[in-house]
Amino acid sequence: MKPHPGRVRRPTRARVVSWTTLALVSCVAVLAYLFGDQLGRGLGLVALLAGAALACLLAWRENRTAQRLREARALHQVLVHAEQLRAERARQRAVVEVLGSRVEALHRQLETSGRRVCALRQEVSTLRGNYEALRVELELQAVLESDARIVELGRSGQVIDPWVTARELWSRDESVRRLA
Repeated sequence: MKPHPGRVRRPTRARVVSWTTLALVSCVAVLAYLFGDQLGRGLGLVALLAGAALACLLAWRENRTAQRLREARALHQVLVHAEQLRAERARQRAVVEVLGSRVEALHRQLETSGRRVCALRQEVSTLRGNYEALRVELELQAVLESDARIVELGRSGQVIDPWVTARELWSRDESVRRLA
């Protein structure tokens, strides 16, 4: 793990112990090698190798501990991120449910509006039929009563003539004038 720029990383206690052990064993081994007899030199070399092995073991433990700490931090970050994702999914699920309910409400409103449009179209059709029936009835009354004046309003582009008998009656009676 690299230190941030401008910051010096303090040595850990395990590293200090490792280096101190290596330095002490090295000093003892060098003194034994320089000033000792054959047996002292052998014991000095064995002590030097044992000290080096001990220093390596301590360094390995320190690295393993640092690795575990890094993994624990990474695991903690992953768990925090997973919790944030769960919360975000819950919020998104709530939003989707609200939007779904709104869409269902709009569909219900659309169906209601469609039914209302159908009912209004039927009513308009009925009213148009009533208008035509009223017009024909007035024409028939006008034919029967020769004094009545009938004004027929022409439709733009359409000639609606459902009652041919009414026109025949008009053509027989010359006293009724039609105004265009």
